[in-house]
Amino acid sequence: MTDPRPSGSRHGMLYSFAKTFVHDLDAMAAFYESVFGLIPFNRHQDAMFGREIDEITFQSSYPGGPALTLIKYLDSNEPSTGESVQGFVTEDLSALCERATQAGGTIPEPIREVAEFGIRVAFVVDPEGHVNEVVQMTAA
Repeated sequence: MTDPRPSGSRHGMLYSFAKTFVHDLDAMAAFYESVFGLIPFNRHQDAMFGREIDEITFQSSYPGGPALTLIKYLDSNEPSTGESVQGFVTEDLSALCERATQAGGTIPEPIREVAEFGIRVAFVVDPEGHVNEVVQMTAA
């Protein structure tokens, strides 16, 4: 799959990763593996802001692309939801939405066409309420 969007940055910066806080790290990792096909490559325990954390990082889906990390504060009962939106591109949006619902996620709005951007788009909410925007390119 190729990405038609332009790329680049100023000041030599590279966008490299995003982290989403979750409550049940293992369950959410299984969701992202089964729905989005992400492949974990690192699990790390450490401290952040004086709080113990556990995190799972997934490998980039293409060379040089960003990686997603799911992270949990070990002293927390609930993550904040709606704190981020992860973006994914797929070749079959309908199949991805089906996988998401089978894995316990929800699709709160129907898939819609956005002709001006040449895409179909859906929002996939994982079982903990985190929002993922998923697009399928329709324009050549």
